[in-house]
Amino acid sequence: MKLIGKIIACVAVALFTLPSAAKTNVEATVEQMKINAENSEVNYKQYQDNLEIVNKNVEQSDAAIKDIQKMKKQLIANTKNVDKNKKSLGEIEKEIQKLKQKEQLKQAQEEKQIVEVKKILEKLEQNKKKREENQLAYDQMALQVVQERKDWDMQVQQMSTLQKELEQKEKKAKDEKSNWQAKRKDYEGEAKKWGARAKTSNDQYNKHKKMND
Repeated sequence: MKLIGKIIACVAVALFTLPSAAKTNVEATVEQMKINAENSEVNYKQYQDNLEIVNKNVEQSDAAIKDIQKMKKQLIANTKNVDKNKKSLGEIEKEIQKLKQKEQLKQAQEEKQIVEVKKILEKLEQNKKKREENQLAYDQMALQVVQERKDWDMQVQQMSTLQKELEQKEKKAKDEKSNWQAKRKDYEGEAKKWGARAKTSNDQYNKHKKMND
């Protein structure tokens, strides 16, 4: 706006100093004034645009300043709460220490239990080993029983076979005995018969012998 005012003032001075007879000079001056006016309009538009940008930047700066001031207030409020927060943190720290001590106590108790459990497990492992040894021994005994049963079965079979053989021998012996008994009867009859005959013959012989003597 100040620039336009200077231009108008210069033009006015030029008009008063020009002679009325110099028409061509007046036309040139008017043309120059037109050019100056157009340039002024361009300059006006450019500065108007710049002014709008500056106004926006000022608004943004105001908003930024407000945000900063708000943050400063929040920082001050937070600073005031630092002691309170530190005290709360101290209480929390004490509570944490108490909880830690409880965990340490429980851990110590559980470690004792672990020692006892390990002893029990060791004893159980020993018992397990002994049980396994006993089972192996029982397996051997069971095998011996099975073998003895087989032996007894074999003996029974052998006894059965022997019994059959004895029965056959007994039958044969009885048959032979029957045969011998039958022969004895025959021999007894023959012996008796021949005995009688022998006695008769001897008696006769003795009788005749005496008679001859």
